[in-house]
Amino acid sequence: MNYEPKTIAEQIECLARLTGAPQSFICQVKELFTRKGITLDSSATPYLKALEEAFQREESIRASSRQARQSVARIHDNMERLGKTYVRQVEHLKKVRSSLQEQAGRLREQHQARRSRPPVEIEGDHRSFITPTQREDLPMVPGPKEEQ
Repeated sequence: MNYEPKTIAEQIECLARLTGAPQSFICQVKELFTRKGITLDSSATPYLKALEEAFQREESIRASSRQARQSVARIHDNMERLGKTYVRQVEHLKKVRSSLQEQAGRLREQHQARRSRPPVEIEGDHRSFITPTQREDLPMVPGPKEEQ
């Protein structure tokens, strides 16, 4: 039994099955041959290497595209999570700022209340609280050779 396709059309169909190429690519390859004036019923032997390379490249491009789409989807999910985290952090910071503003307001009020209190007045003669003047004369202590 001979399983190798003989015509260009059979070779294209075989490579398409092996690589899972989409119908649009298969049509493009067939159209390329017909535009060049090569019938699809002619022998595929001179074109085997070029056809195999084309289908392998297309398969590689599809795989890369699939990986890129998956990466973009992961990036999208990560950005969405990052956005939600950012919103939570901003809300938390707003609460902290509000709390700090409230505390500052209370401290300001307490400070103003202390400053606005009337001075404490002491009844009676204030001179009695004044201490007597201190003398600058220090007592003399006898030295070691003097009488004790």
